[in-house]
Amino acid sequence: MRKKARLILSLLFLCATLNVSAKDLTTQEIKDIIVKVNNHWQKNHSPQERSFWDPAVYHTGNMEAYALIGDTKWLRYSEQWADYNKWMGASETDKSKWRYKEYGEDPQHVLFGDWQTCFQTFIDLYNISPEPYKVARAKEVMNYVATSSDVDYWFWSDALYMVMPVMVKMYKLTGDNAYLDKMWRCWSYANSIMWDDKEGLYYRDAKYVYPGHTTASGKKDFWARGNGWVVAAFAKVLKDLPYDDIHRTTYIDYYKRMADAVVACQQTQGFWSRSMLDESQAPGYETSGTALIVYGLQWGVNNGILSKEKYQATIDRAWSYLVDVALQNDGSIGYVQPIGERAIPGQIVDRNSTANFGTGAFLLAACEYYRKVSAQTLAVTDKRLKVTIENNQDLMRWQLVELSADDVFGKLGVAKGKTVRVLNARGQEVPWQLTYDGKFLIEATVMPLGKSTFTIVAGTPKNFPKQVTGRLVPERKDDFSWENDRSAYRSYGPALQQSGEKAYGNDIWSKNTPSFVADKWYAADVDAWKQIHREGITERSKIDSIFLEISFHLDHGEGLDCYAVGPSLGCGTPALLHNDSILFPYCWRTYDILDEGPLRFTVHLTYEPKTIGADKNVIENRIISLDKGSNFNKCIVWYDGMSQNYDVCSGVVVHSADTKHVLIDKNYVLYADPTDNADNNFQLFVGALFPDVSQTTFLKNTKKSSDIAGHVVGIKRQQLPTKSFTYYFGSAWSKYDCRSFEEWQIRGEQTFMALTHPLITELKVEKF
Repeated sequence: MRKKARLILSLLFLCATLNVSAKDLTTQEIKDIIVKVNNHWQKNHSPQERSFWDPAVYHTGNMEAYALIGDTKWLRYSEQWADYNKWMGASETDKSKWRYKEYGEDPQHVLFGDWQTCFQTFIDLYNISPEPYKVARAKEVMNYVATSSDVDYWFWSDALYMVMPVMVKMYKLTGDNAYLDKMWRCWSYANSIMWDDKEGLYYRDAKYVYPGHTTASGKKDFWARGNGWVVAAFAKVLKDLPYDDIHRTTYIDYYKRMADAVVACQQTQGFWSRSMLDESQAPGYETSGTALIVYGLQWGVNNGILSKEKYQATIDRAWSYLVDVALQNDGSIGYVQPIGERAIPGQIVDRNSTANFGTGAFLLAACEYYRKVSAQTLAVTDKRLKVTIENNQDLMRWQLVELSADDVFGKLGVAKGKTVRVLNARGQEVPWQLTYDGKFLIEATVMPLGKSTFTIVAGTPKNFPKQVTGRLVPERKDDFSWENDRSAYRSYGPALQQSGEKAYGNDIWSKNTPSFVADKWYAADVDAWKQIHREGITERSKIDSIFLEISFHLDHGEGLDCYAVGPSLGCGTPALLHNDSILFPYCWRTYDILDEGPLRFTVHLTYEPKTIGADKNVIENRIISLDKGSNFNKCIVWYDGMSQNYDVCSGVVVHSADTKHVLIDKNYVLYADPTDNADNNFQLFVGALFPDVSQTTFLKNTKKSSDIAGHVVGIKRQQLPTKSFTYYFGSAWSKYDCRSFEEWQIRGEQTFMALTHPLITELKVEKF
């Protein structure tokens, strides 16, 4: 962070001393600013705050920054905010109590637009990782709005930013034209009470309409942030609105008229004064309105709706203000007028005046300006990168291919980030991913002894849905859960350890759908317990009947948790050995999500310090990665604080109910677990693959137990403390992707072959 801070300071110093304009910053320099600003905000503010308009506006900026740069910490921040608010705006469930006709921050103001802004981010998060509960409340509330007869929902200018983008996102989500029709009717009403046709600007609301209200000097009073909301709203709406929408040309006409109006009243220093036509009403800098206008105008220029020749100079001056004045040395955004609705004479707004919505507006502006600079860079790039992937094995290969990110971006000559598109041989755009450790991932399917080709070109990629996901589950004793289209896994956390429950290893949730299931199953479990406590149910039979309907320990058509872990390694947990006796780890202490899709999920888990021999503070580290389409996780384990060589192992627990379906090879161990399935009508296949081990063996459980017979493991003897141990662990279900133990053996062998015989890649730069 200090390095980045020095970089930003040096950039600003250069701008000031060498007369270099902020508009001349490179994409990397702008990216550094975005990173600095957003990291500063998130470091100093918890995501656990309400879902009202002001934090919701920040999250629209955060999601824009994530879409541009792809930092998974930012995505997680918005997800944590959404989780905290249960993916709801105002929380009242009784529709007869829903209100909107006056300002309100209470739970009953469900129909008040300031409580609907959050749905922009909830829908964006859903599109990244589609799970119905994320948009259930948005659908409930916005469908009510769309099908009601009222049109006076938006009676203040802010509401156009707060809700119009929600309406068009709802249309894209559902395909229902009712949302676009209602947006038009509500906007028409808003227009009728706030639009000044002569000036081409919006009053904040009806009580500020001239001549009923004037500035102190008798002029029309147009609030900068209020008009910023509208300019930004037009950009967001036009971004998602179908090109054949019958009202699109009208929206564009008003958008252009506003663009002309704001250009005419910009201050010479680049900002817009709080009262746009009367700077004396509230003199001095103001950032939030300026940033929103920059975002709205730059989007129009970038997308060919507004003329670059006519508007870019205005945007550049405003951008210079944002970078040279609003941006502070610590990454905060100053000169943001506090929450309000007008230009207030005498109100102090200075460099220490910061706000969540102001930071969000700055991020919107910076991301759009980045795209402008990036487009200029891409316009002179006449190169494309042809990627050839060769399979020299006589079997079909389907896996993620790792390229060097430095090679990809360096050969194309573009900044690292979301600046390239990947096309398959037919020219279709396909997902790719930049990983925490500098890999560029492409999903490849290659025929036996065949080749596949891809082309990487400069450009802005699509946002593809995640095929892998994971999160902390604090509502279930700090489980950490992750899954792909094959299986789901969880590792137990601090809350479970504090409870004293002895569960050490990785757990598996079997499923028969590529859709994500973990969040839905957790939510159902939590809701069931809430019902039990709410209704005071104590009778065991009634409790059992509730869980019979929802418990994730029973198969309701998508899978279940049927794997018994307990005091064992479960599936693929690493452990140190002492005289071939397993020193079981307990629960993780900290976690850090490193990659979050769309193709690979990676988490770093650390464990509580332990005493191992003479070493008193040994800390285990695991980095676990799961790819789309894979039955196996990759695990890298190492130990900090070790001063001597040690033996380390990993593998799977063997249960006493079935000790026959075990296969031990020199490079893998496989097992068909009988599970805790009372019907005994399926098997859960588990295993671990070892590219580099000293031996594989069965370690018998010497403790008395009717459940655990022992473990089949791979052992790395005399592992040096400074090195890591890498292996792979995973699962399949007999009711889904592997029907028999024999098929599971083939899957394991082919996966191991792919690990030891990677596909051959070639990168070749070509001219267009």
